[in-house]
Order: sequence, then structure tokens, then C-alpha cells
Amino acid sequence: MNAENKHNTYNTLFHWHSFRLKLVFEGIGVGTITGLLIVLYRIALEKATFLLTDIYKTISVKPILVLPWIVTLIIIGYVVGLMVKHEPMISGSGIPQVEGVLLRKLDMIWWRVILGKFIGGILSIGSGLSLGREGPSVQIGAAVGQGFSKVFKRVKIEEKYLMTSGASAGLAAAFNAPLAGVMFALEEVHKNFSPLVLLSALSAALSADFVASGYSCS
Repeated sequence: MNAENKHNTYNTLFHWHSFRLKLVFEGIGVGTITGLLIVLYRIALEKATFLLTDIYKTISVKPILVLPWIVTLIIIGYVVGLMVKHEPMISGSGIPQVEGVLLRKLDMIWWRVILGKFIGGILSIGSGLSLGREGPSVQIGAAVGQGFSKVFKRVKIEEKYLMTSGASAGLAAAFNAPLAGVMFALEEVHKNFSPLVLLSALSAALSADFVASGYSCS
């Protein structure tokens, strides 16, 4: 396995110019998928927020419904707790976990993180807990980048670029701010700068923003 990775890394470095172009197209792919997921995430959060507002309006009119609502919140908290226990990588904002994976200090199973963060975030934010969409969007994007790398069997260094691209795309799609997504991914997530990182992160952020802009305009 190590010999195969070294061989793949050698081929990557040898075909440097084509590798840069490939990273751009891969960044577009990661950004598009991330943009679609984050748009769905934003729609679900908005629906959950509207539902929460209606629930509290109803409770203000019928205070007797407070007890059933408290029981519902306890059940939601219990379910989220089980999810975090089953997959600890979805706890918290998600940004430190992404940094740990890039530093090879933590392991992340990409599809479990996407499902867990998506569903857990909707349950948590939708029930009124204090949790922004920045961290979950970044982690979901990074998980998409890792998944892209695993599915297409990319080398480790390319996987780091794709995860950074996904993190950039996640933030860009969450707030329709592609440049902010790129700068955040470079400075906070990847903690390193190179033209390759910039190319992949920028292409992913712009693609994700394009997808998210279609939702914002609708």
C-alpha cells in the first residue's frame, strides 16, 4: 500500500501541469455537490425555524402545550446525544475536527459525518439550540471533499486539497461569500498557502456560490 501511494504521488508530481488543471475541475465538482447539500441544509433550517416560530406562537395562546413541547425537546436532545455518541466527529461546530483530520490527528468517515451533521444540525438548530450554520457547512463540505477523494482513489496530498476545497465551498454556499470561503479555508482550515490550494479552493467556492445563488434568487 505504501509503495502504491509513493508511486501515485510520484506520478502526481511528475504530471504537475495537468495536476493543476485536474484540481480545478475536481474543485468544481466538489463545490457543486457541496453547494447542493448546503442549499438543502439552508432550506431545511429555514423550514424548521418557521415551524419553531409557529410552535411558540401556539404555545403563547395555549400554555397547556408547554409540557408536550418540553417532552419533545427532551426526545430531540436524547436523539442528538445518541447520534453524537455513535459518531463523535459530528459534535461541536465541526471546524476543529476538520483541522484534526487535515493534520492526520483524527479520522473521519465522510458519509457518516455528512448524514450526522445534516440531520443533527437540523434537529439542534430547529429546536432552538444555539448553533450557527457556519461550522456544520464547513464540515459537510470537507466531508464531501474527502468522499470525492475516497471514491476516486486520490492520493493523500490531493485529498487534503479536496477537503480544503470542500470547506471553502461549504462556507461560500452557507453565506453566498466565495472569497470569504477561500480565505477562511486557507487561513483557518488548511493553515497553509500554495497556488494549488488557492486554485482548488477558489474553483470550489465559486461553484458552490453559483449553486447557492440560484436558491437565493428563487
